[in-house]
Amino acid sequence: MNTQPNVFTDVFSEAKLGPVTLRNRIIKAATFEASTPDALVTEDLINYHRLPAAGGVGMTTVAYCAVAPGGRTDGWQIWMRPEAVPGLTKLTETIHAEGAAISAQIGHAGPVANSRTNKAPALAPVRFFNPLSMRFAKKATIDDIRDVTAAHANAARLAIDSGFDAVEVHLGHNYLASSFLSPLINRRTDEFGGSLENRAKVARGVVRAVRDAVDKHGDRKIAVIAKLNMSDGVRGGIPIDESLQTAKWLEEDGGWTPSNSPRAARWSTPCTCSVAAPRSRSSRRTSNPRSAGVSG
Repeated sequence: MNTQPNVFTDVFSEAKLGPVTLRNRIIKAATFEASTPDALVTEDLINYHRLPAAGGVGMTTVAYCAVAPGGRTDGWQIWMRPEAVPGLTKLTETIHAEGAAISAQIGHAGPVANSRTNKAPALAPVRFFNPLSMRFAKKATIDDIRDVTAAHANAARLAIDSGFDAVEVHLGHNYLASSFLSPLINRRTDEFGGSLENRAKVARGVVRAVRDAVDKHGDRKIAVIAKLNMSDGVRGGIPIDESLQTAKWLEEDGGWTPSNSPRAARWSTPCTCSVAAPRSRSSRRTSNPRSAGVSG
């Protein structure tokens, strides 16, 4: 007979996520939907998220809502701008009608942005070759970092205006903030390189800016969460002890619940956290069939 106390919380019980109450603890993670060929919400995207909401998840997460057109991994992905708000509002209203909450994953792809399809330069801590576009990402200047930080704050405000319940700040998967955290990629010698404290400045600055924007934008409050690599799993990459320290800093800075998102800091096709999902009509037109449902 098992006499050990039950230390696990019922996943079907309500949960508090900052100011938001979820009907249960099941959250659909951000996965690339391949349903936005014009960088705007489509009926395919709405239906993609309506199905898990109708199935009972507590919250569903919209992937790859880039904070700037040059911050997308491909040119057809949504980027947060006023023109996107009507479609995003229709999406959030549909999910709320099913009783679920909805989160927008916001971020800048940095060295993994596709400068060819974005028609904008990719950014990285140092000059960095990007095989997606077969071009070099430029070394981010101080002004670039300030612009990206401000763009995250603006994206958070647009998420509030669109009816989202949370924003998930993408700090993983070789995206810009993640590449600054990585000692393997970040070889800078200025205030943003070297020690973990310096390498974490971009991630912390972005979260602070988002938190500040959420606090000051209107009366409706939303949750701020983060996707953070725990261990890159490659020599020279982000180790777990550094990720834990970064997570502590992020919590102190006002972000809630950094998520464990393992991903190797290499250019191989990701195999982690993939899901089986029916491909939309849009994805059949615009994407590699293996890309639909890959973790964001």
